[in-house]
Formats: sequence, structure tokens, C-alpha cells
Amino acid sequence: MGPPPPAIIQVSSSWVGTMTPARKKKRTTIRPVCVGTVLVMMYVVFVISVMFTLEDGNIVDTGAAYHLIKSVSREVMTKSKRLGSARKETDRKYNSESAREETNKKQGSAAINENSDLVHFCGECRWKGTPYDCDARVAYEVEHQKSTEIEAKKRNLLYCTRPNEQHVSAFCGECKWKDMEFDCNYRVAWEVEHKKIPRLEAQRRNLPHCRQPPYILSPLCGHCVRDLTNMTSKLYRNGVPCYDIITRRMKQGKAKSILDAARLVAEEFEDCKNCHPEKCWKGYFDDLSMGVKGLDETRKGYLTKYWRFDQAAPKIASPTTLALPAIPREFRIPPSRFADIEAFLTEKYSEFEASNDTTHVPIFIEYNPGIAPIPPRMKKYLPKYSAYVVAFRVTPANNCFKREDMTELPQKVWEHTMMSATNLLGLALLDEEYEMIKGYDIVVDIATQLSFQKDGYGTTYFGEPTFMDYRLFTLNENLYLHANADVTVVTQLDLRSQEHGVKAKKDQFLLDVVYGEKNLEVTMLHQFNTIWSGGERGKNFALFSVPNITHPDEPDSVYAEVDINPYHRVQQIYLDDIDMLKRSFIKKRIRRNYSVDKIMMRKVKNNGNITVSEEEPSPSFFTVDEHWFPGLRPAFRRAGHGGACCVSLSRKEALAQGGHIALARESWGDNDYLLVGAAHTSVIWRRWYSDKAVPDSQKAMIPHTHYVSFFYAFEPRPPFNLRARSGYFCLGFAGEDEETEGGMFNPHSILTVNRKLSQHNETFSCGQIHFISSFIEKVRDSSQTVIGYGINDCTPRLVEVSKKEIARLLFSDPWDMKIETSQDAKTMDALELPNLPTWYN
Repeated sequence: MGPPPPAIIQVSSSWVGTMTPARKKKRTTIRPVCVGTVLVMMYVVFVISVMFTLEDGNIVDTGAAYHLIKSVSREVMTKSKRLGSARKETDRKYNSESAREETNKKQGSAAINENSDLVHFCGECRWKGTPYDCDARVAYEVEHQKSTEIEAKKRNLLYCTRPNEQHVSAFCGECKWKDMEFDCNYRVAWEVEHKKIPRLEAQRRNLPHCRQPPYILSPLCGHCVRDLTNMTSKLYRNGVPCYDIITRRMKQGKAKSILDAARLVAEEFEDCKNCHPEKCWKGYFDDLSMGVKGLDETRKGYLTKYWRFDQAAPKIASPTTLALPAIPREFRIPPSRFADIEAFLTEKYSEFEASNDTTHVPIFIEYNPGIAPIPPRMKKYLPKYSAYVVAFRVTPANNCFKREDMTELPQKVWEHTMMSATNLLGLALLDEEYEMIKGYDIVVDIATQLSFQKDGYGTTYFGEPTFMDYRLFTLNENLYLHANADVTVVTQLDLRSQEHGVKAKKDQFLLDVVYGEKNLEVTMLHQFNTIWSGGERGKNFALFSVPNITHPDEPDSVYAEVDINPYHRVQQIYLDDIDMLKRSFIKKRIRRNYSVDKIMMRKVKNNGNITVSEEEPSPSFFTVDEHWFPGLRPAFRRAGHGGACCVSLSRKEALAQGGHIALARESWGDNDYLLVGAAHTSVIWRRWYSDKAVPDSQKAMIPHTHYVSFFYAFEPRPPFNLRARSGYFCLGFAGEDEETEGGMFNPHSILTVNRKLSQHNETFSCGQIHFISSFIEKVRDSSQTVIGYGINDCTPRLVEVSKKEIARLLFSDPWDMKIETSQDAKTMDALELPNLPTWYN
């Protein structure tokens, strides 16, 4: 049981005070009074602990209540490290009880209208799983922390959001509730009926006892269903899959079960050795002595783990949701209109059309954060606590809402909002705690300022924008802006506060601030140059640098990742030096925006040919997609895209995870360290997605435009051979982690749960799209990394991941990530592959 509500605490405290005179009766009632005194003392300790919880939000994590999300308004609430100064400021504002009461009266219903994000506040919801509700928590903060009601609600919005706006993806209704005879669905139905609480709240309450298993177990080892034999056919020119031969043996009647068939095929074909139920596990260990002695003799064997994407994700710290204050409030979608988004968008489009505006529909959403450390030489020209600069894609285009919720949206409205060509660049300075430096966030429109916007911009054009997916890289103590145009383009930036501003030189561009205060001056030090290393389809190249091998005293050598896997293709480039191409050459690109032809002609110089690595190694763990979709019909594209790179990982850091990690030579080579990046891949587009003859229920088994990510590690020298790669994972929604979400409250984060990653009729606790747009080392702590990612093209988020955790996923302990022992032979035989959809064969 948790602590009682605040009202009960006050009554109990006064009762404790009336008991203290009882000590005078020691002589007449020694034993009862001693017992009573002990009970009173225990109760006092309990009351103090409850007060401590109410004061700091969590008994274990002191001060966590103040490390809450901040409001959409520009008056941000500082984190727990700055709690003392925040309280002093609050006390200064409300130095008398009468002043507070007057302020509360003025900020009643009118204030709630001004802070439309509070329409999501749920007063009757239970606060952080305690017995008292959110209204009680707000009342306590108003009385004891000198807050206004509005401030208290905003601070607690993360824990007090209406249940129908949240999700419980990890809930397992068929699982047994606390090992009882009935399942979790029955328990939830009982609580809904008898406790009168919403179904989703009941699911969340029971989640600790009703969580989806983190993985599926199978006697077939990883890669069995993907491995190819040396036999070929008209259908399989590169080799017949082992899985197809297994199913063929079943149909021929040569085996009674898939396990028997797998055993036969593994003994018949050397290429299918991963399919042998009793022997395939040996490939997981560098040292077979790490296995369990005697399992082969008793035929208990091992079972391979096939992980759920959300359960395979790295453990995170310091999660931070971002919101760009520079975006005008009138350009944001008010939460009160989330429920009738079609009508709202239609109104905004009508307003835009009537105004004869040629820029954009007045809606903006920011996402895909590209974070980079501020180069040391720039810091003296910026505010004292500046540590990072972060870039955002600012656009009306988004995936915040379900497509089925917009079936009545007129096509022209859809094209100018969800498919808008408007893509502006948002920039902001952050301190070491990822807090925005107030007044140093801006929005700029590079395409319009440099006259690169496509014809018909705003009023008639829809489709791909001129620039999109902005990212930042700090290389050789210079800051580079990278964007996708028709091909990937890059320029160098200079950042200064207004007081240190300088006039732009010839061929430089001081970017005009479209929205936000003009405290931050950003200068493009030269026109965009184009990276042609990937040809006319080049997109989302990650940039990284390594020490110059031949000239150690010279700046680091800079490289562009052209392809990540299965073969790592990399080329050395000189970002600020160009060769001019003829217009006839650049006409062949796939996406043609004639206005950027002069940028396309500015080809970044390169050094030598593209290097090509050896083929990638096997993933360090396996995921459910391989179990659900065997053979040569995988759910996801093999090749990763849009990588964010790189951080270093030393051998010592990799071994710090402990466990059964040997780091064999083929995993590490002769390198002192490896470079690690993060890539994404998506579901393969299938022609039958548009085939009306294929039932929607079958298409839902493997829906398109769903993303997963993976880590990869490679040698820090040409040809940059890939040494390790993780299995697939996904990163979660904002605000659902145990640690308190930092940053500013972004109301769009509530919408991200509209689109969940799903496959095989199962949903996961992460977005349909999570796009890792940056991956760097943490400033002043090289043991930690920072990942920036967008959730469903709707919300930007930063999380910290330790290098130890990354090493755990890349060089996994087999007992942790790959296998566990089976109990008996019957367990092995009972585990079969799932039934496949009708279109699969």
C-alpha cells in the first residue's frame, strides 16, 4: 500500500501530537504504553516518509517531482538540480497568502483556456500509482509549494494524462494474472466492473503482472530460417533456403514435425547446420565450456530467444522531450482540436487560401532532432552554459494522426498539410542538461532566403521540399549543417550571440530569423556543396572523422558513409572544397528541382574511390520478425539507411559489461577501438499492398512504413570493415520510462501513440516510425552517448545510452540475449513455427 492522501496525513499528525503525554503513565501501565509508544514512533516515521514522497515525488529518487515536463509556455520549470532556486523564485512571486489567492482567482478558467495543453489533465487519475489522485497532488503543491493551480497541473501533466490518450502496448491479456487460474483480461474486466475505473487504467495498474514476454523461444537457432543452401532453382537463383527444404520434407512425409525435418535437413546440408535443434547452439559461444555440461546427453538442449523490438531496446537515461519555443503559438495544433483534426486542418487551409499567402499553411510541428556539441572555439561567442546545438525539421507535414482518422479530409488539404513542401530549419542552444538556453532558439527558411524554393511553393505545389532532414556534425572543431535536397548537401555554420555578431563576408549568408528572438546569429560560411558519393540517389549520409594516418599533425580525415550494410561503403571527402560539374551531368538525378541546379554543380571533392568492406557479421541477437516470417520473405529490408554516426567504443568499454564476452579476433581485430553508429530499416514495400483482393487482415500482418533500428560497429581505418551489428530494436514514446521525462512538455507527444509499431497482429511500445537523427558522445562524459530521434514525425526526443549498454547489444552474452536451457525434450518438440498468412507462400 502507498501513502495516504495529504488530508489524512494532516489529521494523523495532530493525533500523534495528542499521544505524547501518555509517557507519564509509565508506572501504572508500563507494557501497554511501551507498545503504544513504539507504534506511535513507527507511525511518525511512516508519516515523515509520506511527506518526503509528497515533497520530492519519489522516496528513492529525491527531487524527482521537480524533474517534470515543463509547459508549452516559455516559463520553463527547472529540473531537480535547480530546485532550490526555483523555490526561492516562487516564494518571491507569492510572498503573501492574499497575493496567492488573488493570483489563483485570476488564473482560473481563463488561464486554462490560455494553456490548452491542460485539456488532457486528469484530476481523478491516480498520481504515480499512489492511492491518492492527481487533484490531491495539485492541491498539496498549491498549499505547500506556493504554486498556482496551473503551474502544479503543468508539472504533473506527465503523470495525470487521461487514460484514453495513453497506451498499454506491453499488456498481455492472455497471460495468467499472478499465476492464478484466470488471465489478465479477466482481471481487468473485474476491476472495470467493481472498481469503476477505465479499462486502460486497469491495464496499466496490472502491467507488472501482465507484461508481454520479452521474447519468443524456439529450438531452431538464429539464421536457420534465413540460411541458403548451395542448391539453386528458377525461383531461388542464389540458393534454396533451408526453411523451404524443411517444409518440403514435411509435405513429403519424411518427418512428423518441423523439428524432425530440421534435424534431417541439418544433417543433410552443411549450410543448414543452424537448424539442428540439439547442436546449433554451439555457434553462439567462442568457448564451448560456457555451455551447460550434460545437456546433449539428456536431450534437454537450448532454446533460442527471438526478442520483441521494444524489449530489445537499450536501457536509457535522462530522457528529454523537446519543444521549440520559437514556433508561434498560433502555428501549433491546440490539444482541444486533436479530436476534430479534419475540421481544424480544413479551417487552417481555408484561412491560408483566403490570405493569398505564398509561404505555408499556418501549422508547424518540429521533430527529428540533430544534436551536436558546440565547437570549443565558438563557445566564447555564445551564452556561458551553452554545450550543444540542436537542429529540427519544422514543417506542417507529420504522422501524428492515424490515416483512418482523416478519411474525410479533402485531398487539397491533405497535400498542403500532411504532404507539405514547407520545411524550415529550427535551431536551439542547449546546456549540459539538455535545457534550452532561453531566447536562443530560432526558425529560419534557407530555401526561400537563398531563392531555392521550388516553383509554386505554398499555393499549388505539394511533394518533396527543397531541403529536409537537417542534421548537424562537429568535425575538426567545425560545425556542419547537412540536409537532403535532390542529393545530400552540406555547408559550414558559424554561431554567435547577437552581441558578438559580425557582418557576413562575400559568399557567406547571415540567415534571417523568421520566428523567434534575434539573440542567435547563424551564418552559412559558404554555399551548400553536394556529396555525390552515392550517385543521384544519395541521401542521409552520415559523416565521421578519424585521425590522419599519414599526417598525424594535420586535421582528421573526414568520411561519408555511402552504404551501411551488408557491405560498408565509405568515401573520404573534403567538405569545404569543390569541383564544378557541368549542368549536363547533374540533370540525371532522380528528384529534379531546377532551382538548386547551381548547388548540385558544386561537387564536394573526394579522395580516391569508395572503399568496400567485407560482408557484415551475423546480428548479435535475433528478433521476432525472423521467427514470424522465415525463408527469403523477411519483413524488413536488409540494408540499413539514414545512419547516425559515430562514437568510439574501446575494448575496455566493451568488456566492462562482464558476462561471457571474449571479443574474439574476428569480432575486434587488432584495433584499439571501434566506431559505432545507429541505422534504421523499414518494412519492404510489397506490390500487393494496393491489391484489393488481399484482405486488410492479411496486410495488417506486415504493415508498410514501419521502422526498426540497429547498432553497428566498424574498424576506424579503410576499408572500415564491419565487426559487429546488433539485432533490431525500437525506441519508446516520451514519458513512459521510469525516470522522469525532462525538457519541455510537447503536447504532440501525446499524439505519437496513435501510430504504434506493429507486426504479426502484435503491437509494441514504440512508434510506427522512430528516426534516429543524431548519435554523439555526451559532453564531458565519454562513457555516455546521446541519441536524438523523432517519434512518428511528430515529436523530438533525446535520450542517453551508456557505452556499456551499447556493448551489451553489440557483443552480447549468449546467456543474456541468445539462449536459455529447455526443461525437457517435450518442451523442445512443443515449440513450432507459427502459421503464415495465405499470401506468404
